[in-house]
Amino acid sequence: MISSETVANGGRYSRSGLPVRFENVARNFKDVAALKSFNLSADAGELIVLLGPSGCGKTTALRVLAGLEMPDSGRVIIGDHDVTSLPSAKRNIGMVFQSYSLFPNMTAKENVEFGLRVRGQSPKDRSSRSGELLELVGLKSQSDRYPHQLSGGQQQRVALARALAVQPEVLVLDEPLSALDAKVRSSLRDEIRRIQLELGITTFFVTHDQEEALAIADRIAVMHQGQLEQLDTPLAVYTNPATEFVAEFVGTVNRLPGRIVDASQVEVENVGLVEYKSDSTFTAGSEVEVLVRPESIGIRGANDEGCRVLAKSFLGSTIKITLLDRADRLISVAIPTSDAGLVEGVEAVSLYSRGQALLVKGR
Repeated sequence: MISSETVANGGRYSRSGLPVRFENVARNFKDVAALKSFNLSADAGELIVLLGPSGCGKTTALRVLAGLEMPDSGRVIIGDHDVTSLPSAKRNIGMVFQSYSLFPNMTAKENVEFGLRVRGQSPKDRSSRSGELLELVGLKSQSDRYPHQLSGGQQQRVALARALAVQPEVLVLDEPLSALDAKVRSSLRDEIRRIQLELGITTFFVTHDQEEALAIADRIAVMHQGQLEQLDTPLAVYTNPATEFVAEFVGTVNRLPGRIVDASQVEVENVGLVEYKSDSTFTAGSEVEVLVRPESIGIRGANDEGCRVLAKSFLGSTIKITLLDRADRLISVAIPTSDAGLVEGVEAVSLYSRGQALLVKGR
C-alpha cells in the first residue's frame, strides 16, 4: 500500500494535494454556451463531484481543466500557476474516462507502466511503481493478465492505477463507473474514495448519478445550463438547496399548496403545519407553493377522508408510498420499513409533517 512516505525516482506521493480554481471560464460551441462565466474553487486534497443533467457543462468543465478544451475566456489555476494556455501534456493531470481505453496488447502491469515509460523512467522504477499501484487497487495478482481477461470493474481499476502512476497533481474522472453494473459500481466508487483519501489528491468526479455524488463527495457542484447552481456539502445540497433547480434535481420533492401562518410556519394542504426558512418575507395568509421531501411527510394511519394509496415500493430500509389527494395531486412519502403496518391493507391515510420544508415560493 502506498503511503505519503513512499518515494520513487525522487518523487513523493503527497497527501496535501493542490487547490484548483476556475475563474470566469466560458466555452462556446457554435451557438451553444457550454460554460457561462463558470467559477469554482476546490481546496487542496478535496473531492469535488460535478453533478447535473446531460448538457449542463460538467464534462466541458472537466475537459477545460485537463487541457483537452481551451476556454474562450477566463482562467484555470492549479496551485499558484495559471495553466489556461498550457497543453494537456504539461498540466500533470491524471484522467480516467467512462471507456477504459486500455492497450489490448499490454498486460495490466504494462498498461500502468506506459506513462512512466514515456517519461523515461527506468525499468526498475516502472516495475516498482506499477506493483505498488496495482496492490493499491487490489489487482496485484492480476498484473500479468490482458484487458480481455479482466472484468469491467478490474479494467477500470487498471485505468485508475495508470492515471495515478505519473503522480498527477490533480485527478479527473469523467463518469468512470457508468458502464458497470450496480453492485460493481457501488463497490468501485467506495474504492475510488478510499484511494483518493489515502493519496490526498485533489479530484474532480463527473456523474449524473445523485446517489453516487452524495456517497463520495466532499462537496457537490450542481450545474445547470453551463453555470454553477450550488457548491456545498452533500448534506447541505440535499437539505438546504440554494435554488429550486437544485431542490428538484437532487432527490425527490413534492410540490404542495400552502398558506403562510407566520415567519416560521406554513399550513400545507393535506399535511398540516410545516416549519420553513426563507429569505423572503411572506405575510400571514399568503398563498404559496411548498417543496417538501418524501421523508419529511409522515403517515398517521387509515383515514377514509385522507389521501388514497396508489402504490407501495419496498426499498429496503424504507418504503415509498405514492398517494393521490382529493385534487388529483400525486404525493410521494417515504416511511421506515418498521412502519409498514400503517399502510398494510389500507386504502386511504392521513398525513402529518415530520420535517422542514425545503423551499417556500409565492404563487
